Amino acid sequence: MTSVNVRHRFAASAERVYDAWLDPEKARRFLFTTASGEIVRCDVDARVGGKFAIVARRNGEDVLHEGAYLELDRPRRIVFTLRVPKYSPDEDRVTIEIDPLAQGCVLTLTTLTADEWADDTQLGWAMILDVLDETLPGETPTCGAGLAQHAGVPRRVAIYLRELAETLELHREMLVLDDPASKGEDEVYRDLAARFRDIGTKLRDAADRMAAQRDLPMGAHDGSKWTDKHMKAFSRFVHEQGALASVLRVAAARDEQMLASMQEKPE
Repeated sequence: MTSVNVRHRFAASAERVYDAWLDPEKARRFLFTTASGEIVRCDVDARVGGKFAIVARRNGEDVLHEGAYLELDRPRRIVFTLRVPKYSPDEDRVTIEIDPLAQGCVLTLTTLTADEWADDTQLGWAMILDVLDETLPGETPTCGAGLAQHAGVPRRVAIYLRELAETLELHREMLVLDDPASKGEDEVYRDLAARFRDIGTKLRDAADRMAAQRDLPMGAHDGSKWTDKHMKAFSRFVHEQGALASVLRVAAARDEQMLASMQEKPE
């Protein structure tokens, strides 16, 4: 077994972050969601000994996530079991500790999981906390808090580019370089992998800098200088954010189907 730890700072209060885990309407917005799926069931019995059942529909298949609450101490601690029968009969124990700050809070999630699932578990919980952050704006909106909350998207894109580069590099291992066409393909894949790694590293650095600005003091602003130019620029930003989500949703559905076909065991 491997211990997995994920830490995330929120602009929202400890109470709001705590309550989101136990409110079915809020939980269904961030727990176990995927780009190409939907949560079709979210039952939460928020008491010690109570159980939860969350069903995510992915490519027409329902995936159940179930468990029971072992400790509930608002707003500082939640401990629950978690099992996903589709993937494993094993049961994980998840501990969430929330430390209140003057502004916002810090959440630390710890779980023990099977060694072979450790990397996926780390990435999965980090994504869940990113999505939760997007659903919980801070009580006192500031430019610094806004920057930090917007860091989730570039951070996720940076991780995506890292994994894309890794996939391209592994593809190169299958090429038979005695073939002239393979040599050309190898060169293209090598170049693209290097470019995407470089872009991903720089993007992750920028995202980390954004995320570190939650306590940035609010400077003086002259509201009279807000013009149609500013409004149009923000409108374009919002539009492109939606466009990115739309493209990724379709791409994720396509590649999930490809992955499922690759994972099918021959009879």
